[in-house]
Amino acid sequence: MKKFRLALVIISLGLVLGIGIIFFAQSQERELMREEFLMDTLVSISTYGTDTDFLQEATQKAFLEIRRIADLTNRFPLPSITAAALSDVIRINEMAGIKPVVVDEDVFKMLQLAQEYNRLTEGAFDVTIGPVMDLWGFGREKQKVPTASELQKALALVDSRKLILDQKAHSAFLNKKGMALDLGAVAKGYAVEKAAQVLEKEGVEKALINAGGNIRVLGKKEKWKPWKIGIQDPRTPSALMGILSLEDEAVVTSGDYNRTIQIAGKTYHHLLSSQTGYPVGYNISVTVVTRDAAQADLLSTALFLLEPQQALEFAAKLNKVEVVLVTADKKILCSPGLRGKIELRPGEEYSYD
Repeated sequence: MKKFRLALVIISLGLVLGIGIIFFAQSQERELMREEFLMDTLVSISTYGTDTDFLQEATQKAFLEIRRIADLTNRFPLPSITAAALSDVIRINEMAGIKPVVVDEDVFKMLQLAQEYNRLTEGAFDVTIGPVMDLWGFGREKQKVPTASELQKALALVDSRKLILDQKAHSAFLNKKGMALDLGAVAKGYAVEKAAQVLEKEGVEKALINAGGNIRVLGKKEKWKPWKIGIQDPRTPSALMGILSLEDEAVVTSGDYNRTIQIAGKTYHHLLSSQTGYPVGYNISVTVVTRDAAQADLLSTALFLLEPQQALEFAAKLNKVEVVLVTADKKILCSPGLRGKIELRPGEEYSYD
């Protein structure tokens, strides 16, 4: 009888222990990471929680949203795409100088945002830069250095004031034939922010979205610790120039080492001046931290196009916008709000205060 009771006790303890182990395993936080190639880059979404089925469903919805924005803003038609399925950007460009095009609400918002920053930067940032991008061959099979006369003709088509937005009709119109939009400086960040909104709506509390360096984090990495996001050394890809501590924020870097073309042995980057048509050389890297990934994406380009001091002064006028600039002469400049949020670890060739 004693042996029987002992056996029952051992079995009971085993059941309790087993149930405890199962409960512990189920309550353990897990990371679910998924990747897709979208918007000409590898997009990864990492979500964290105890219910992987829930995380998979939320992640799927977030990717669907990124794909939707990509389809709306693509500049170049794919062979398999029918005329009826062309993106809003392609349709606006094709109808330049002809008639307005009714567009999706999100495309309209992107264009409004672009126009606002065109005004704030006094024309330095301009999404009607398309004709100049095409002249250089960015996104196309053949590239060349344009002649002065070719640039002059293309620059005559760059003017965001000639982009007419009709709020009531929800339409966009480039009022001069030959004009062309390029939303490369805002669409990716906008898509990342929309994906973050989907995750939040679904109830995901902790996540990291990375679309080729367009990064948005939800929550904290751990209970008491922020996310640690590295800033690439613009001249040594394998090294970090600094590490940012972020919580519910976005960070985007624009640099002269991204999206480049080689012509006659010389490298040219895609961040072109709307005044000269040539790649801008004031900075080699600009990193922007904001609460919104669309704003961070746009600003990283807009500030890159400005002289360093002008860029810092401009960022200081904006609400909750922080910036790290690496100038052409390798000086690192940080906005005051990053104190305590950034750990700089540059190579010997850089200088900073």
